[in-house]
Amino acid sequence: MTAVETTAIADFFDEDLAPLVRRMADRPRAEGGGDDSREIRAMVWEGLVGLGALRTSDTVRLAELLGSVLYQGPLLDTLTARELLGDDGLGQAPVALAVAAEPWSDQDGAISARRAFVGFAAEVDHFVVGGVDDVAGLRLALVRAGHPSITMRRYEETSRGEAYEVEFAGTPVAARAGSAAEWEAALAGARVRQAAYLVGLAQAALDHAVDHARTRRQFGQPIGKFQGPAFRLSELSMHIDATRLLVHDRDAAAHAAANLAAASDLARTVTTRTMQIHGAAGMRSDNDAQLYYRRAAAESVRLGTPSQLRRESRRT
Repeated sequence: MTAVETTAIADFFDEDLAPLVRRMADRPRAEGGGDDSREIRAMVWEGLVGLGALRTSDTVRLAELLGSVLYQGPLLDTLTARELLGDDGLGQAPVALAVAAEPWSDQDGAISARRAFVGFAAEVDHFVVGGVDDVAGLRLALVRAGHPSITMRRYEETSRGEAYEVEFAGTPVAARAGSAAEWEAALAGARVRQAAYLVGLAQAALDHAVDHARTRRQFGQPIGKFQGPAFRLSELSMHIDATRLLVHDRDAAAHAAANLAAASDLARTVTTRTMQIHGAAGMRSDNDAQLYYRRAAAESVRLGTPSQLRRESRRT
């Protein structure tokens, strides 16, 4: 992504839109609505596509920017799908990934599988579904959303986001979506982008904590003047800068699992410290501290838990 493109998208997330973006997937538990949030997400999708987000060459910088505003939507999954398929037949349509190293049925041009924690399944036009069999190993297929053979259930989980369990029961295949080797390459790119997203999230959470430390006063001075909070915030800033260098390295994809594990730990640590800096006020629903904390909990395990990622990186 060029500096001009980055500036245009950063300007798009201005002081009026950014607070709405941070909240647009924060649907309370057991709430059946969500139309307003979907409208905001649709508007954000159209804006990002119009600014060239699907055509950018620097998707890592884009992902960090998205993390800084807690963007919730199918853009990162769609970028991965386009790496597998190109834009043939996809156009500007949003895509969700539903890939797992689990058995599935793929017979006569139709697939059957159940996939957990599929993001924004109710709002995409296509799914990339993957599964394994004893003969061919991992295989991938593109299917169109909205087919009556597809059912889904939204999770009621800590992040209060838009994650679904999706079942495909004899769903027709629209196209084959690449080989196992192509998926490994695409997954590495997706993990680097997810790591960048978490770096952006961590930076935004730290900025939120610093702002609070500058304005919250105790014993006649801002709490940021005390050595304890000041040193902790400085240390977090150093760790964010170090992880950012890893994520933006030209060889980041070769160490994607390790980089994502580091970024996941970073996001959880920074958002925990942000909550601690805010104290009880950080748990209020109108305070973004708890929002950063809950989003980090979900985003830090999206493409593998840190322990799984480290075991994988040691094998490579």
